[in-house]
Amino acid sequence: MSELSVRIFSQYLIQGVWAIILALLFLYTFRIYKRHYLKLWAWSWLAFSMYMLTSGLHLYSTWIYSIYNPIRISLSAITISFAYIEASLLLIGTWELVKNRKFASAHLRLILIISILLAIASSVLFIDNSQISENRFFIRVGLRSLIMGAAFFITGIWMITNLSHDKSLGKRLLIIAFIIYGSEQFNYFLVGFLPIINVHIKFPYIQYLGLLDFFLEALIGMGMAIWLLENERKELERANDDLDHFFYSTSHDLRSPLASITGLVTLGKVHIKDEYALEFFEKIEGRVDKLDSVIDDIISYAKSAKYQLKIEPLNFKEIVKEIETNLEFNKGATHIDFICETNEEFFLSDKIKITTILHNLITNSIKYHDFHKSNPYIKVSLVKDQGRVYITVEDNGRGIKPENHQKIFDMFYRASGDSVGSGLGLYIVKEAAIKLNGKVSVHSTYGKGSCFKVSLPALAG
Repeated sequence: MSELSVRIFSQYLIQGVWAIILALLFLYTFRIYKRHYLKLWAWSWLAFSMYMLTSGLHLYSTWIYSIYNPIRISLSAITISFAYIEASLLLIGTWELVKNRKFASAHLRLILIISILLAIASSVLFIDNSQISENRFFIRVGLRSLIMGAAFFITGIWMITNLSHDKSLGKRLLIIAFIIYGSEQFNYFLVGFLPIINVHIKFPYIQYLGLLDFFLEALIGMGMAIWLLENERKELERANDDLDHFFYSTSHDLRSPLASITGLVTLGKVHIKDEYALEFFEKIEGRVDKLDSVIDDIISYAKSAKYQLKIEPLNFKEIVKEIETNLEFNKGATHIDFICETNEEFFLSDKIKITTILHNLITNSIKYHDFHKSNPYIKVSLVKDQGRVYITVEDNGRGIKPENHQKIFDMFYRASGDSVGSGLGLYIVKEAAIKLNGKVSVHSTYGKGSCFKVSLPALAG
């Protein structure tokens, strides 16, 4: 057993283990994303691992069996079969990803059958003549390398022509790896072909091709993984765009009939004097207002999720005053004493996010206030301390039951049956705080009042 044979055997083993890892990776991603090309890629890497491992076994068999031994012939056929199957599955999977459609199952089966038959034919040709080993080597190795090299090289060129508009990293890596791998296979073809035509050339770099094989396999695997992630990211962006379009079109479609209902209710309240009818009109108007509020909150959340932060100096008292003015006509707002306190008037943050947080918290304090108390108040404060900014909205309203303290920040959660909101307000507050790298907490005693505290990092100017 020569040192070169041991080195080649080790390379087969390492590449086989690496291919098994890639096969398991793509099987896992197939179970998550349910993309058929991922299944083909997984099976291709599994076939490649078997190609490497059976190549190692075939190399070992050459040390102990003659060329006529059935075990050696069988291993040769199995090895070449796995090589053709691996290349076929890998390239067909890539075709499915590029074309975004499934390859015909009947055609796939036909290609696999041809691969196996070609492998068997390559293994038995010239088996009865031990004197023409060069011909046998060319049929088993050179011809296989030519077919695989041409397949990978042509696929790489085809991908360039079909994806010239696509500049994603994963596709570029895969194209480069396919073209280099295809070109490298031509070396093996020349090693087997030139002696047949009596041209004897030494290839000093041939012993390093195994390392190049491993590098290119890693590059192909990395390109496939990156391409998958980029493709899924684009699908997610497309889904988000569709969802945004749904939000805005739905809001428009719903608002038109709501406006018509509101107009009809207003006309009815003017011209109909029956007390029972007016009571029903009031209930209809209340439900329409509530539905309109829900639509507003959903659109607000959709915009907030895609909004890019703009950090700038903010005047806390001006923002609070502006919100107070906007809410002064809300039911009960004129009976509440608004208090604004701060130890530092200016701070750095995003105005839209801070306004969203304060608007929702103050609106909730007005909605759920206890007007039976003698001095209803809402106190809004800002404190800078130890590198943090603390915004607090405190009231002496109804308070929140302890079992609801954590649930109130969930989407569409309402703490009581008489809640008049959409259940999105505090969820939007939480998401806005997270967007600012902060958090929101609540301390509340049922029947006495609530205190919401938003903690944010103090940004340096």
